[in-house]
Amino acid sequence: MKLPADTRNHLFLLLFFLALGGCTTLPRPAPAEGGFNLRGKLGVVYGEESFSAQFLWRQQAQAFTIDLWGPLGQGRVQLIGTDRRLALREGDGTLISEGPPGVVMREHLGWTLPLDVLPLWVRGQPAPDRPVSDRVLNDEGQLTSFRQLGWRVTLERYRPVVAETAEDRTATAGDEPAGAARAEPFALPHRVTAERDGYRVRLAIADWRI
Repeated sequence: MKLPADTRNHLFLLLFFLALGGCTTLPRPAPAEGGFNLRGKLGVVYGEESFSAQFLWRQQAQAFTIDLWGPLGQGRVQLIGTDRRLALREGDGTLISEGPPGVVMREHLGWTLPLDVLPLWVRGQPAPDRPVSDRVLNDEGQLTSFRQLGWRVTLERYRPVVAETAEDRTATAGDEPAGAARAEPFALPHRVTAERDGYRVRLAIADWRI
């Protein structure tokens, strides 16, 4: 039996919207600005030398504090500053050195990173005001690698991360009201590798907070 035209049209629309409802929505790209906290493991290879440490990175606008420490908390150092000025301190707060970030890091750590653009790179974005080339996207349209400032940057293990609200930061477990709206998640990489001139710096991010 052939259905009437109006019935067929209504059925088509019903199936169309049911199909849309079953589609998976991809997380949004992360915003280019704003603060974040990261926790994870840092690995550095330069020539025949290598270095690894746990890290805690707190970023707010251009200011940052990065704690690095080895097994059992040994050898803790702290990097405090901006993309223009860096202070390197021991775990007890004793100042080791202060000056331009590249100079301080290379002299005292033996390796360096472009701290002015690194906050964008870990979000999965090249700096918009610098030349960029060799962009590669995955099937979801997420940036997985690019070249900028002489560095080859590889972005892997994208996972959804939900931005914290003021209520999230102040509420204790179980205090969230029933039916409270949750922000849509962002898609953020959890492994970032930057390579240049024999350097390889890898951030394995265990915890993202934005």
